[in-house]
Amino acid sequence: MRAVKVTRDFADLEKLEVLAKEAFPPAEYLSPTKILDMQDKGEFELYGLYDGEDFVGFITTEVYDNMVYLYFLAIDSQARCKGYGSKALRLLGELYPGYQQVIDLELVDENAENNAQRIRRRGFYLRNGYKATGKAVRYFGMEFELLCNDECFDFRKFDKMIRRLHMEGFDPEFIDIPVND
Repeated sequence: MRAVKVTRDFADLEKLEVLAKEAFPPAEYLSPTKILDMQDKGEFELYGLYDGEDFVGFITTEVYDNMVYLYFLAIDSQARCKGYGSKALRLLGELYPGYQQVIDLELVDENAENNAQRIRRRGFYLRNGYKATGKAVRYFGMEFELLCNDECFDFRKFDKMIRRLHMEGFDPEFIDIPVND
């Protein structure tokens, strides 16, 4: 798998847009055009993921100091369950060697319609070396658990990092949650 930096003339921009709309619910969706605007301001980095010449997904990251926040990871529906998600996480480590990696995911909630999916997604990240931080973040009316690839999650640095994002209505607040691995 390889990563290609997405620019406005990215050959597979339409595929990326279709995948972004399919992979994320409307409340979480951020258009690739908006992501590119934020990339131009140095807030995000957007990469297309390829297996050979085949577009299989994308990642969106925010980088601050020696920390990288995986804001979006999406794998094309035709490529899912083939190990591309795990390959994308390994590639993240290659793109940002030595960086503390932070991801967020919807909190497990037995009352949520998609709770089974949330449990599977959390298990995927735990199997890929991420650890519970005991923190969640709430923004845009949604709550996300924070996982990190390092035992010593640098919460203060993460807080500084995400407060640099300029999105209308984005005012993150943090929640302490039980650590369950």
